[in-house]
Amino acid sequence: MTQATDFYSQMLESQRRAAEQRAETRAALLTELRALGVTGLKVQYEGYGDSGNVEDVVVTPDTVTLKEELRRRVEDFGWDFAYALSPGFENNEGGYGELSWSLEADKIDVSHSNRFIASETTEHEGL
Repeated sequence: MTQATDFYSQMLESQRRAAEQRAETRAALLTELRALGVTGLKVQYEGYGDSGNVEDVVVTPDTVTLKEELRRRVEDFGWDFAYALSPGFENNEGGYGELSWSLEADKIDVSHSNRFIASETTEHEGL
């Protein structure tokens, strides 16, 4: 096995384990959040300049307040889930988005935007 093949195999295994962990975390959070009466969540995130974080977590209904430890777990899950769909978005000009989770249907939608700088070059020669 070449070094590149070995690295690729390790990367695929790491991605598989991460996806498995996200599925386990999702199932655990789903059970806990439903028990509290939460019907929906929105996790807003942003990243740029090689760093990023969750900006806000909005809970539906708004009468439910998440304890700090559970809120942190929701933030981590939201970040990990969105990051798996758009890895590296926190680099350079960055990106941002919102993960919406309907707990009643256990359906997650992610709206993500990448920022970039564009340039256009025009050359005129031999005029």
